[in-house]
Amino acid sequence: MLEKALLSIFFFRGDDMVKKILFVDDDASILDAAKTALEAYGYEVITAQSGMECLEKIKDADIVFLDIKMPGMDGIEALKEIKKRNPAMPVVMITAYATVDTAIEAMKEGAFDYIRKPFDIEELEGSILAAIEEIKFEGLKKIEIEEEDCFERFRKVTKNRKGICITKDEERLKDVGNASIISMTEQWKPKSLDDLREEISHLLKGNIAVLITNVEYLFEGNSVVEVRNFLEWVYRNVSLNKGVLILSADLKNVDDTKKNEIQDMIADIRLGMISDSISNYLRRQIIQLLSNGEKYSFTKIAQVLDIKDNPKLSFHLKKLKDDGVIEQDDEKRYFLSRVGKEIASILQNIREQKLDKKENLLWLPSR
Repeated sequence: MLEKALLSIFFFRGDDMVKKILFVDDDASILDAAKTALEAYGYEVITAQSGMECLEKIKDADIVFLDIKMPGMDGIEALKEIKKRNPAMPVVMITAYATVDTAIEAMKEGAFDYIRKPFDIEELEGSILAAIEEIKFEGLKKIEIEEEDCFERFRKVTKNRKGICITKDEERLKDVGNASIISMTEQWKPKSLDDLREEISHLLKGNIAVLITNVEYLFEGNSVVEVRNFLEWVYRNVSLNKGVLILSADLKNVDDTKKNEIQDMIADIRLGMISDSISNYLRRQIIQLLSNGEKYSFTKIAQVLDIKDNPKLSFHLKKLKDDGVIEQDDEKRYFLSRVGKEIASILQNIREQKLDKKENLLWLPSR
């Protein structure tokens, strides 16, 4: 059954986004079948028989199929470590029927999907196709990098609107009369993010332009999570007022690790408010289905999307409801909330590649 399932995948690929697949299972016969079948049709298959061996080979993979039950480091432990190293890596958990609850928990830890043993042909195909779609989607979310000087851009966008500049270099903007300038430093030390938030909060009104220079300086005494939360808070308030946010960093003296952290953060911040709700292929399918304005029962959603795994569908519907993306009427039928409709519109724009990446978020790193 496994070999038949794997052989059929090639005919549905239609893409080269996934070339290397890492299969992790302590059953050598499953690994042999996977490797033989997939390599015959153009995939490169890497195999591992333990969690530790998986981590040694993970950097070479585009997608991982990871067995939950393994001796030593089990699949859940391996998943957590994979997500620390590469949060965007699609990881599909392999589970027996008796451990579906464990697979659901794995999805809460960041697993992309799960499949059950023995493998179902359509489910295995669907996981790989969904991973291809996910990689495409992540690519469409990337923010383009501007070459223009951030201060010059700020001067242009504040000609007809008010502005706020948070910077270490206040001298550069003394000639901008309609901009409030907030220093990043206080007594030669980095100002706390809470203090910056307080200073900014009463100014974030109307169609305002906000420039934050020296983003790398925000990491002085603050964690990546704290900086991300601060920037997402600024972006949320700017977006609600249809303003413009300009972020700039001086990367010349930043090490590669920190540089990657900053660039990854900026690339993801546009969808920061909704990324968790749309970070799964199935959840995006549900949103897209409900975007026609109709109300669907659980059974109807399962039928239209051809989902045979009720626990999986329940998990994603609950996630969307908890996030305020969907609601239910008195008959328990699902429909998009106001926020859900906005997300559906954004998803449609992303799919059509019409999202104007420069509309209200500009990334201007100093070279």
